[in-house]
Amino acid sequence: MLKLLASYFTTATCSWVIAFLIPLYIYEQTGSPVWTSSAYLVAIAPYILVTPFAGAWSDRFSKRLLLVGGDLLSLVTGLVLYAALQLLSGLLLCSVLLLLTFLLTSVRATHHPAFQSIAPSIIEKGRLHTFNAVVNASDNMIRIAAPLGVAAALTLTSKDQLLILAVLGFAISLPLCYQLEERHKPQPTSRPILREISTGFSYVIENKQLRALVTLFFFCNFGFALIGASLVYLYTSILAVPSTQLGYYYGLIGCGAVAGSLLGAMLAKRCQAGALIRHSCLLAGLFTLAGAFTQTPWSLSAFWALSTCCQSVVVIAFFTYRQQTVPQAILGRTVGVTRLIAYLAIPPASLLSGWLLLHFSSSALVLASGGICITLASLLAYSGSVATQPSLEP
Repeated sequence: MLKLLASYFTTATCSWVIAFLIPLYIYEQTGSPVWTSSAYLVAIAPYILVTPFAGAWSDRFSKRLLLVGGDLLSLVTGLVLYAALQLLSGLLLCSVLLLLTFLLTSVRATHHPAFQSIAPSIIEKGRLHTFNAVVNASDNMIRIAAPLGVAAALTLTSKDQLLILAVLGFAISLPLCYQLEERHKPQPTSRPILREISTGFSYVIENKQLRALVTLFFFCNFGFALIGASLVYLYTSILAVPSTQLGYYYGLIGCGAVAGSLLGAMLAKRCQAGALIRHSCLLAGLFTLAGAFTQTPWSLSAFWALSTCCQSVVVIAFFTYRQQTVPQAILGRTVGVTRLIAYLAIPPASLLSGWLLLHFSSSALVLASGGICITLASLLAYSGSVATQPSLEP
């Protein structure tokens, strides 16, 4: 388990640093907010376009080799990216950076189903809740520490040097993944890839519990994305927070998410999956809704931190439930399909969030809209088939 976690932490940190630097390079070349924001759209696209295929690949091929191949491809792509920065400039460089961003993010989109579906073949069922809690806590700690670390590093070194360090970090993960001992290797198949993906969709649709959970998550993610997409704007433009102080508020929010990781590890082992997920989603919605009545950045951060705490509990509970109940032979495709549906909520929510702020300039409206969406979806889930979810206990 330690090798898998160490590999994940290394690649997640490297990927985050690279994703942080690329928009800076693009803005430096163009000075255009349109070109700069396009880096975000390009980074999101693979999670919608590639994820279904990634799930099928992880069921068809060795998950260990997929992780190794992903690290190797990220390393090579990162080196090409560094070379492009030395040789190109202007719009040609920006176009190449966007193309390489899509490729790097496609590797991350492929990594998730393979990573999630290899865990049950390496880790005992009774320890999966701990594994998922550590993964979730790592994600949140990276989100807290990485911006501060990058900002500090850029005072001591250049973007190019920081980039090459991040790229070479993938070489650390390579041997860790190669040494993993994968059990339950997939059997070779000649079935068309689209049929494999269709099987994954059919499994999720025909499984009442999974279908109910995925429906709940879609609408909850829509509500969360309404706020998350414009959170920086809410702080800086509406609540008048100086950009130099944003890190404090994001730090508080991140602490809530980390606390949720620790809490989720305990609750996922003791509570019924469906009940824990419903209760946590409902609490997340209510805390989000309460944020609509706040007038200071600290109170907004406190309520959003409580919401992200509940969100972390949901992530751990669902990941563990999925790993323990879905057959290993179709787990990768199930991860891919459920992740795809969750990400489909983000683009329309982001556009709606921007539209609401453009026309009403109200943080209360955005927070209330997100909170109501999450709360209503959670309440509706109480009358659905999620109520019959089995326990997370093996």
